[in-house]
Amino acid sequence: MAVIHYIELLPLNDDTSRCADGRDYICRLSLRGCIGIDGAHETGVLLASLLAGGITRFILNMENLNYIDSTGIGMIIKAKKNLSGAGGDLVLYNVPPKVNEALELVNLKDYIKIFYAEAKACEHLRRI
Repeated sequence: MAVIHYIELLPLNDDTSRCADGRDYICRLSLRGCIGIDGAHETGVLLASLLAGGITRFILNMENLNYIDSTGIGMIIKAKKNLSGAGGDLVLYNVPPKVNEALELVNLKDYIKIFYAEAKACEHLRRI
């Protein structure tokens, strides 16, 4: 099953008329379905394309994610590394219990911040 992606751009500041390019936004990428061997590749390509377009701050909303495997976890780690190298960051939001178990198995929580309040996730990304 493929992953369904919903992309929303959230302005970094209150004055949206001052948003000139991708660096002035946080991208909230909501995932639905499963990130396995198939979905991980397409999600990775999407994140790389958005980064190439100048967006360096991401919230991965995992609220409707049913499953993630090692390929999906590897894709998230690679995206985080690429974003950090570009001066940005990636955080996880609304991680379901089953997905959280997989993330705990590989200690991903030590590398990537997880939030359950979107305001806190945005606040963290605005400080970068």
